[in-house]
Amino acid sequence: MTEAPSVSVVIPAYNRVGTIGLAVESVLRQTWRDFELIVVDDGSTDGTRDAVRAIDDPRLRLVETPHNMGASTARNLGIDAARGEWVAFQDSDDEWLPLKLEKQMARLLAPGAGYVAAYCGMIVLGRMGIAYGTGPGTAQHRVTTRYIPAQDEAEIEGDLVLPLLRRSLISTQTLVARRDLLIEIGGFDPELRSLIDWDCVLRLAPRGPIACVDEPLVLQRFSPNSITRDRTRTIVSQIRIAQKHAALFDRYPQVHARHHYVIAGAQQQGGDLAAARASLARARALRPGAWRYWAMSLLVAALPLLPRRRRPTQDPTGAS
Repeated sequence: MTEAPSVSVVIPAYNRVGTIGLAVESVLRQTWRDFELIVVDDGSTDGTRDAVRAIDDPRLRLVETPHNMGASTARNLGIDAARGEWVAFQDSDDEWLPLKLEKQMARLLAPGAGYVAAYCGMIVLGRMGIAYGTGPGTAQHRVTTRYIPAQDEAEIEGDLVLPLLRRSLISTQTLVARRDLLIEIGGFDPELRSLIDWDCVLRLAPRGPIACVDEPLVLQRFSPNSITRDRTRTIVSQIRIAQKHAALFDRYPQVHARHHYVIAGAQQQGGDLAAARASLARARALRPGAWRYWAMSLLVAALPLLPRRRRPTQDPTGAS
């Protein structure tokens, strides 16, 4: 490829030999043909690199790191290597549907559009806890589906600063953004271990309007080592984002207070009552008249005083 493509697609991959093929092929079969695909192998030890090398397509490039550096650094290396004006991101265990790029680029390149980025709808595939099967060793789990952005989201495109402060709307594998602006905002934060996409778009949204193709064009699957499965990482990242974007949150005290309230709930469930009390104090300072923040503060304060529930003991005869 000698001429720069309009879009560079970046896939970070770490030990995804079983899923990287489908992720790559879902990009290569896009109806929008003017792109390059950059897979950043982030120090894999399971044959992921060999699986990528086995795919014969001139649009595919492999970038390798000497050791595992994290998804943010891998994506940033992909942005640095990109030649396109626009950069799209795919995850190594997810799937794009064929019209994904075509529909997004139609919005981004429409006359007078002026968008800095576009995202699309995503189907999240999970598993129910109820198993079924016809015999020993045959139990399977029913598939659950969830659509993002949710139906109750009133604002899904345009100026998304306030909607994004309320909650994360844009997952990385749905995003296409201007490369120059991604570089300008510093790309993805390597210090964050979770909610990386939310932090990035919170920095991107003030740069201009964001388009939404409100159709399910991405399938997200959770792997055993998916970052979003780690609850501890998520809580730490929520706190970091509250600190990092405090000036932006301060424009909307109600939203800022609720963010600390949510953090406090997670800290309380994790057993860190001192941290939960501190988060609730921040929530009350921002919205002193919100009764639920006071109610939860009283609950957290009372928890150490409540008797612990004792589990029934089981004697050898089976009687409790």
